[in-house]
Amino acid sequence: MPASLITTPAELLEQIVVIAARQHPQGPPNILRSLRLTCRMSNSALSPESNSYLYLMLFKDRFSPWRNLPGGQLTVDNIEHELSKRFRALQRIRRGDIADPNILESLSTIYIMMLEDDGRNWDQLLWAQLPIFMTRFLRERLMVGAETNSGWPTENEVNVLAVSIFWLMSCSESIRDETDELRREFVQLLSPYSLAGFRYPCFTGLEYDFCPSGNSLKPSAHGIYSPTRPTSTTIFYFGRPVRFNFPPLAPYAILANFSRLETRPLMVPPHLPETRAEAVADGISGPTKEDIVYFNTRCKTHFPGTVYGNRFDTLLKSRRHDPDWTRSIRDPLYRSPSSLPGQYIPGTISGRWQGSFIAPYYNVYKDMLSSPSAPSPFPTFGRFPLYVTFRELYCYSPSIPIPLGSGEGAFENAFLPVGCRWHETEAGIEFFGENASFKAYYSPPRQEHLEIGFVEGTAGESKPSAHGAFDVIITGVTEDRYAAAWGGYRYVGRIRPSDGLIVLLREPLDPQMSELGRALFRGYIISSRNFVGRWRCVSSGVHPPEWESIFSLCKDVSWE
Repeated sequence: MPASLITTPAELLEQIVVIAARQHPQGPPNILRSLRLTCRMSNSALSPESNSYLYLMLFKDRFSPWRNLPGGQLTVDNIEHELSKRFRALQRIRRGDIADPNILESLSTIYIMMLEDDGRNWDQLLWAQLPIFMTRFLRERLMVGAETNSGWPTENEVNVLAVSIFWLMSCSESIRDETDELRREFVQLLSPYSLAGFRYPCFTGLEYDFCPSGNSLKPSAHGIYSPTRPTSTTIFYFGRPVRFNFPPLAPYAILANFSRLETRPLMVPPHLPETRAEAVADGISGPTKEDIVYFNTRCKTHFPGTVYGNRFDTLLKSRRHDPDWTRSIRDPLYRSPSSLPGQYIPGTISGRWQGSFIAPYYNVYKDMLSSPSAPSPFPTFGRFPLYVTFRELYCYSPSIPIPLGSGEGAFENAFLPVGCRWHETEAGIEFFGENASFKAYYSPPRQEHLEIGFVEGTAGESKPSAHGAFDVIITGVTEDRYAAAWGGYRYVGRIRPSDGLIVLLREPLDPQMSELGRALFRGYIISSRNFVGRWRCVSSGVHPPEWESIFSLCKDVSWE
């Protein structure tokens, strides 16, 4: 009898589809749809119910393997549902309709694919022409609604995901290929989100609550402070409803802005001394020409997918995104490979960091704060170098961590109890409460703790001695060579366990420079690459600050 689809064994039909689909590895496998439409028998033979192996192979061939869920918990229905959802999102993006009514579902799917990408997801997104789509979206849709919002762009769910994806897909080549005009346009579009902290919060929860409750909102001229932002929704992830927390838009806008502003190097004033040795010999303080050249060549924002030669490059790309992933997806099946909350990978911040901050003019910022309308065009400001070398110190069992402070004073003290003192050595740091109310000791991270996720076989499990890390303290200092050029400071603070927010108190190293005041730095480490956020003077308290700066730091890989 002549061969036909009707008489072809299911196993052979399955192999035909897999081999044919691999000839065109990007996008939905059209051959599967065509064969299922041929007749009832082929439709049944190639259905998820009859052929679970086929759908598993199609997923593995086209998408990065799922790392964040135990394989035994997934059924063929889960995989087929996720496969169909991703193909729908890719097809919508490829069609280029930025007004698609299902754009929120598409962008949430794309955002998760970016965080889970180990190579194959990005290939599919290139097939969907994602860079073209996102460029059009930012230029044509990001400002929709601003005309009824006093000129301020809205921070709705779609815009949040669009700006986040826009940063995650960025690389030095894509920014280099932008025209100067397009680069300036992007900076104008994203500057309100970056600089207007009184309207666009930089944090997932209220910044001044170590254990966020959502009940501490303050009134301000621009409405409630901290401003309200999209929080969460329910999405289907591998066919199961899970809570999806929207990331704050501001950190991604800040990163996208810094990466474009860095294409314009700082000018080197001709009157500066050439080197530090020459400056010391002439009794001149401040930066030298070599300091500015070093800054222009070395202090650049790091991109999520680029290899820089540090220890985090030994991780899977998706593993570097794990803190961002766990901030967004609250899945009961997920277990962090760290004994700490999954929003922070041990060892991330230890090392030398370098970058810059943007300081708005005080009067300009005050005018923005007092006026309900957005300035047009949005003002631009200069960048200033920023250097700090950080240490991580952990409270391990059976030690008892520092008690939680309460009230606004604790936040202004970087979540440390007001009045406490500390003594730091190479071996660790010891804290003493006011009136001897407590004593707590923190030590450097244990080696087995740092190896979690870096050593083969430790992902998803950890050695017993790595458990019991209750709390993380961060200390930092400006090294002498940078302090001589740009000023020296010391830092101390804490990591908020609920979302990995880092809050640091900065003070001048030189007691005679106390007029510089104390400052509060707050931000996240995004994609294990950049420490990004905002800083302000401590005296501002928790109400909208009279002045606020943004910063972006990346790790100096030569330090490791």
